[in-house]
Amino acid sequence: MRAVGAASLLLAATLAASGPAGAEATGRLFQPAGENLMITPPPGWRLAFMNGDPAGEYVVDFLPANEAHDSWREGYMGVQRRAFPAASLVNNIQARNLTVAQVALSEVLQGAQRNCPGRFTAMGQKISMTNNMPTAVSGGFCDRVGPSAPYGEGTVLGVFQGKQYLFVVQFSWRPSTANELNQYAYRITPARLQQFLDLMNAATLCGGADEGKCPN
Repeated sequence: MRAVGAASLLLAATLAASGPAGAEATGRLFQPAGENLMITPPPGWRLAFMNGDPAGEYVVDFLPANEAHDSWREGYMGVQRRAFPAASLVNNIQARNLTVAQVALSEVLQGAQRNCPGRFTAMGQKISMTNNMPTAVSGGFCDRVGPSAPYGEGTVLGVFQGKQYLFVVQFSWRPSTANELNQYAYRITPARLQQFLDLMNAATLCGGADEGKCPN
């Protein structure tokens, strides 16, 4: 699997595909079949990229209206639909009284810490249920990423465990200057971080068995 150089640090190892964003959405647009996650992007953000398999795994990116993949600063939102691991691994996870969402989140965060060239400040993890979905949420801030984010990059990440798929949701931000919001550990205001968490808390499933029809 390849990752976009300007894609956010936390999902870099897990993106199936991505590409540059212009005024219109790029990639291959389609209506996903089967179980899907309904989650709303922040007001004013646009669909910037979509690719994958309508009947399987896919990735969708959202950006503020005037942002692009190779230069975004204000924010980035990514949503992935991912297949469950092998049944034997799922059974092993459940035998340890863990959820697949919890284990998936831990693996992504460990990769983020390894891949951060600077200092990674991790958030605490929250393990809960979101609208009947086992959910794991965490994130952090890497204070040095590279030319695309010279003043660091922060992310809050949620893994939602559906009945047929895992859904990985990411919100990221990049300070514009060395001192911007440096009074906050993750370089984001509590109100804006709460906005991202509220959007995750409102996520629901659709399209699967015993789930409502997904909107077009």
